[in-house]
Amino acid sequence: MFYDRLCAHRRALHRIPEIAMQETKTHEYLFAALTALEPDALCEIGTGLKAVFLCGKENAKTLAFRADIDALRVEEKTGLAFRSGHEGFMHACGHDGHMALLLSFCEYVAAHRKELRCNVVALFQPGEEGALGAREMIRGGALENPHVDEVYGGHLMPSYEKGKIGLSAGPVMAGNLSFDLIVRGRTAHGASPQMGVDSVLAACHAVCAIQSALSRLDPTQPHLVTFGDIHGGGMRNILAEEVRAEGMIRYYSMEHKGEMFRAIENAAKGAAAAFGASAEILWDDREYPPVVNDASCVEKAASLLGEAHVPQQAQMIAEDFSCYLNERPGCFAFIGCGQEGMREPLHSNRFNFDEAALETMLDLYIRLAF
Repeated sequence: MFYDRLCAHRRALHRIPEIAMQETKTHEYLFAALTALEPDALCEIGTGLKAVFLCGKENAKTLAFRADIDALRVEEKTGLAFRSGHEGFMHACGHDGHMALLLSFCEYVAAHRKELRCNVVALFQPGEEGALGAREMIRGGALENPHVDEVYGGHLMPSYEKGKIGLSAGPVMAGNLSFDLIVRGRTAHGASPQMGVDSVLAACHAVCAIQSALSRLDPTQPHLVTFGDIHGGGMRNILAEEVRAEGMIRYYSMEHKGEMFRAIENAAKGAAAAFGASAEILWDDREYPPVVNDASCVEKAASLLGEAHVPQQAQMIAEDFSCYLNERPGCFAFIGCGQEGMREPLHSNRFNFDEAALETMLDLYIRLAF
């Protein structure tokens, strides 16, 4: 019964992808659609939005539902009739579907307010892709006025079959934190390396030392380090004075993260010192904590899903929905959208899905609220 609305919203939003914290046209579309529903409150938080629908019942719980609204710097290759109208940008991670899901849910809530059993807060959050938009939404009052008791969200996943919802208690997505490894040496002619300190050679050993050190930590604790970029110097026959490598760690335990910190610092400095160089680790302050689902919220949602529920396989990817779960109990589900001809991975320039994949999650939202 909701398929037409899901399609209309998703396809309109798919045409106007915008990157993190710059979602102005997306904001305009959402603001107009929500205003028409006459919520009890509609608050703008940067390019994000918070819509409140009150049930009018004393001591009623408040449930929040979140959709991310940003897109990626990806040139679309789907060939869809409703493909991106913004060259070089694409909703390649399903956020257009998440918005369509939450907007359709808001439309149902607005049409059935007298039947609501709880207050509903709809959060349309900017900047999930690398900008930690959830943190800014929380700072802007996303979880207060009214005070949110539980928070729910989900993400399209082509590795799960369409119509199935992956949901499990405990850690289901990793935390991540970016860092820069800076190795400093001393410049010299490449023909006289004894006159300088080779920061390239020292950096190569530092990267290897970090990987080796982390392989010796507790193997029962999932963890990962990735270096995706390394650069330094400017000429092939001159020893580079400085090399910078950009890395990221992933983990499920905040305590284990501390062990990773120490191992990385010690390995990098020790490896660099062996070549007469120095090493410094600069940690980013934008941390994505692990996504840890509340057991009672998962149990409630799973019972409402029935046969559509499947166990959630833990992922090493990160999601800033974790910021909400650090403040309130709730859960984050994987929305199955895999089917024949539609199994391109997230962030692919050919990612696509059938809007019918959103119907199961929409039904869950309605059951939770009504």
